[in-house]
Amino acid sequence: MRWMDVGMTWMRPIGKAFRLSPDAKRKLQRWSRVWNLPLMLMGFLFGRAVMLDAVSPFSVAYLAVVYQLSRKQWPAVAVALLAGAATKEPIHTAQTVAGLILFLVIQKIFAWVKRGQINYVPFVVLTTSAGVHLIRFWWSGWTPYQAMMAGTDVLLSFILSFIFVQSLPFFTVRRKRMALRQEEMICLVILIGSVMTGAMGWAVAGVSAVHVLSRYVILVLALVGGGMTGAAVGVVTGMILSLSDPRSLGEISLLAFAGLLAGLFRESKRWGVTVGFILGTAILSLYAGGKWHAWISLAESASAIVLLWLTPSAFFKVISRHIPGTDEYQHSQQEYVRRLRDVTAAKVDQFTELFVELAHSFQEDPSLQRQQETAHFSRFLGDVTEKTCKSCHRYRQCWERDMMKTYQGMTDLMAMVEMHPKDRPLRTPRSWSEHCVKADKVLSLIQERYDLYEYDLYWREQVREARRLVSEQLEGVAGVMRDLAEDIRREAQVLAAQEEQIQLALEELGLSIQRVEVISLEEGKVEVEVTLPHGDALDECRKLIAPLLTEIIGEPIAVHRKVIQGKTSGAVVTLGSAQRYEIKTGVAGAAKGGHWLSGDSYCYMNLGTGKYAVALSDGMGNGQRAQEESHAALGLLRRLLQAGMNEKKAVETVNAILGLRSTDEMFATIDLAMIDLKDANTRFLKIGSTPGFIKRGKEVITLSAGNPPIGILRNIDVEPLEKRLQPGDLLIMVTDGVLDAPRQAHNKELYLKRLIAEIDTKDPQSFADCLLERVVRGNGGSIDDDMTVVVSKVDHYTPEWATIRLSGMSRVERPQVAAF
Repeated sequence: MRWMDVGMTWMRPIGKAFRLSPDAKRKLQRWSRVWNLPLMLMGFLFGRAVMLDAVSPFSVAYLAVVYQLSRKQWPAVAVALLAGAATKEPIHTAQTVAGLILFLVIQKIFAWVKRGQINYVPFVVLTTSAGVHLIRFWWSGWTPYQAMMAGTDVLLSFILSFIFVQSLPFFTVRRKRMALRQEEMICLVILIGSVMTGAMGWAVAGVSAVHVLSRYVILVLALVGGGMTGAAVGVVTGMILSLSDPRSLGEISLLAFAGLLAGLFRESKRWGVTVGFILGTAILSLYAGGKWHAWISLAESASAIVLLWLTPSAFFKVISRHIPGTDEYQHSQQEYVRRLRDVTAAKVDQFTELFVELAHSFQEDPSLQRQQETAHFSRFLGDVTEKTCKSCHRYRQCWERDMMKTYQGMTDLMAMVEMHPKDRPLRTPRSWSEHCVKADKVLSLIQERYDLYEYDLYWREQVREARRLVSEQLEGVAGVMRDLAEDIRREAQVLAAQEEQIQLALEELGLSIQRVEVISLEEGKVEVEVTLPHGDALDECRKLIAPLLTEIIGEPIAVHRKVIQGKTSGAVVTLGSAQRYEIKTGVAGAAKGGHWLSGDSYCYMNLGTGKYAVALSDGMGNGQRAQEESHAALGLLRRLLQAGMNEKKAVETVNAILGLRSTDEMFATIDLAMIDLKDANTRFLKIGSTPGFIKRGKEVITLSAGNPPIGILRNIDVEPLEKRLQPGDLLIMVTDGVLDAPRQAHNKELYLKRLIAEIDTKDPQSFADCLLERVVRGNGGSIDDDMTVVVSKVDHYTPEWATIRLSGMSRVERPQVAAF
């Protein structure tokens, strides 16, 4: 933000009366770039500002920072400093002139040694201030007191340069960040207080201009920021004024107390601030001085209040946008977040469209594919014809009169070569020998070139499959990004009443809460953020806040995450809907022949999106090769599911990748269950796997599908099964080693169902161990194939500390639509 953003609020009434043409506005803007009125006014006041009757540390520090921040305006600021110094004693004017000239010389020296940047300004100021005092002592001599005051001046100049570096960009640089940091606010208040010291000595009928200005500043900041801001600004301003005039020492307590009272009444806007400030100044004025002092103080307060009422309301709104905690600041932050969200969503949409276009570019038109296959076959026949038929005397008869018979004959020869074993001799068919005078030569050439033709077809198919895989992957990524854009654009309703109700309930428990923000109250998607003043309060969130929100909202609430707020001690804890169901999984397995390496692989995981995945894969065969196949299949599947890809598309992608990654045969089964933790609705995808089972009480339900193992076919049509599980259900997945183990059983599926029904335990790990043991015992202790049993139990989820009940809490009223 620049000074014009604030200044224009004062100019609006004038602008309404005097309409400026576009040319006049451009000229005014060009003029303001050279003649920055706030900088020049501050320069004039800094030029005449004196502290402790002998210290003037402002001029050099101010000009040094302006020189770095605004190169075009520093000459005008230097003139303003000299004009202000000219209103004081000649010795002060001479010292200011010497300081400014010496600064320009030293700045050139620093620039010559590559140290002229803004981060070296304090050292330039320190050197300049020390040099001015050394010249003064050399010219007129010195005393210990003068040396002490000179040291104070040098030290204050050095410190003020840091303060000006933090505060002056508010007037010289267009700010993209609206909020002021804490150190920036403090530096800005010190800057304003320092500027006001330049008005010391200005008075009308005993009313001091410095006191009026200081009280006006406190009134504005108390109205905008509240009591704490008003009191803090009063203390800082009073201290700075007391350094300039020791008689103003009482102003510290007066300004601090009046600023506190004015801020406490800010809810009543200007009337409340006015009454609070009058009460504060009247009480301390009567206590600190006599009748005359009280009347002068009230006159100064009244003058400041008149200025407050003359100030446009737009000016307060502009200031409020920079002070954390105000409504305008929160609104500006929300606007910034909303703009950032819209820009981010638009960028994601652009990438989504890009990925969709890329996916379409990799897709192949089926008609074009048939044309390419026909053209490839025609080229093969053309090559054979070129080598055999072109030099034959019956060429015209065969390819003009009997073209269909000749074409069909060659096609039949290719089919014979394809079907006939390569290690056995192939005799020329009689029908072809009667038709072609070079029948043996044609057959021999087709046999010779057919392998090359097949290899060409194979690699064409591989390229086509790779293109299809890339297209599907790009479509999957586009789908994930499309969902992400929708989540970014989703905007929560403002639920102020519910937030207040929750915060009051938390405070009644004796908890210290800074802020409660309800993001969503949609059933099953509740999200509430609680800001705590200290970062080690996670236990009280789990033990007190979560149970309280459970009672108030009417559904189980759990702690999702905790985020520490930067370098502060506070923390933001996010609470939300707890999952209604939980899954516990147990696994038991044995390798073929009792070896340690099994060809089966399994995984189970909470995807973090309200879904739980259980997967089992069986590699073809046994040993390391089978283990690599199953592990590769599940590894790819796990990564795709964690990335948010739909389970059906993820399985199809894994199938395509396994088909492309090796020229060897590489097959694996996949048995996948995706369980929704909100309603226990489950989708089963069984690719070449054995039947699965659901045990519900004494009933055993079979789950089966007829898809081939993954990696065998280029394209598989995955048809998921859907079942809604119930609390207490056991989901049992087994590999073919378990199903085929009972050699004496005629109906192995029925035999396994009977074993499952006979096991009474509900613990998934105990159930898996018991089932595997019974299968092995039923097979006489022999393990003829890799065996793996995965058992998952579905149960109601009971959040931690859910037994704590906080009765008497009224429920919040849910909006009909909680999120968009």
